[in-house]
Amino acid sequence: MTMRHTISSLLGFAFSAFFCGHSSAADWEKQAAEDAKHDRKVFAYDGITPNKMVCDTTLRELPDGSWILFILAGGDTEPSPLNYTGVSRSHDQGKTWSKLERFDVGFPREGKTIGQGPTELMIRGQRATLFFGTHSKHWANDWRSWFLTSDDSFKTWSKPHEVPGRLKERTFIRNHIIARDGRIIIPFQHYIGPDAEQSKPPLERKFTNPRNGVIMSGDGGMTWTEHGNIRLTTNDLYFGWAENNLAELNDGRIAMIIRADRLGGVLYYAESKDGGRTWPEFARKTDIPNPGSKATLHPLGGDTVAMLHNPNPSHRSPLALWISFDGLKTWPYRRVLVPESSDGPKGRLNYPDGFVSKDKQWLHFAYDDNRHRAVYYGAKLPPLSTK
Repeated sequence: MTMRHTISSLLGFAFSAFFCGHSSAADWEKQAAEDAKHDRKVFAYDGITPNKMVCDTTLRELPDGSWILFILAGGDTEPSPLNYTGVSRSHDQGKTWSKLERFDVGFPREGKTIGQGPTELMIRGQRATLFFGTHSKHWANDWRSWFLTSDDSFKTWSKPHEVPGRLKERTFIRNHIIARDGRIIIPFQHYIGPDAEQSKPPLERKFTNPRNGVIMSGDGGMTWTEHGNIRLTTNDLYFGWAENNLAELNDGRIAMIIRADRLGGVLYYAESKDGGRTWPEFARKTDIPNPGSKATLHPLGGDTVAMLHNPNPSHRSPLALWISFDGLKTWPYRRVLVPESSDGPKGRLNYPDGFVSKDKQWLHFAYDDNRHRAVYYGAKLPPLSTK
């Protein structure tokens, strides 16, 4: 075992040891109440009809220390040919935000690339990589997947490049992780269509049959390999937005959660026991309530993982923070961050996505409030070090 893995294992043990003595329901409730006192929330953007759309909120800290927020904007609905990639920036850690502007991904907003939207922003060293999709009307029409890079915190950026292999079509790239051995591992959701239509070109098949997996790179993103073809159901006419997320566990396993629309009101789970190289054919149900909405995992070290999600089988509220200290087996730390939309109980809280601060004191993220308001939220994390 390397020194790096030894330190990681010790940290994971330290986290578990600390919380073993702090694990009663009353203790967790008290800790959550204390953490909630320090939370902060700021409206970053509020859209107005006929261009109110806010979706796929993606918040990251750039290499120069500033924050950037990408959203799918434009029009009042999603997906739509009116959708574009919007960008806002903050230079004071989320207190104030610049006016939302259209981000030029390098394609004309017409024809097969008129509809555009971001799906993931990867920060690694000085390089930022934005993954995004384009379509001609709807994700069912001419959906292609791309990425571009910036080495100066998006003062400038490259031309777009295709996502590799079959994933260049009908694929969303989701939140990456960096494994302890340095590999980049990125989950994908890809749609292959019905079994009977596999002889047709991918974009001419019915828009069904999601498959989940990962792409990985051991050379900093120069080359990629694809792994996994995970299904949710045997029904090849099934359609749902999978929006999978990853966490590396203390023993090297890679855990994947998957949104599973209309399949029981819970998240699904798949696991790779060899660092993401092989995966099961089918994911399995968890007991984590989910209404069919994106949930995001945020590794905190060892087997400690935070999750942002809607713990409700039938509606996208509330928005909650759960933390597991045993590799996603149990979630003893649970607290509601946003009880309901600012538009009232019928409004929806969607697409929480962000990053953990370097000192692991905060989970900074953005979410969309009822598809018209982009909200920054700073959630205070419980103590994650020995005392």
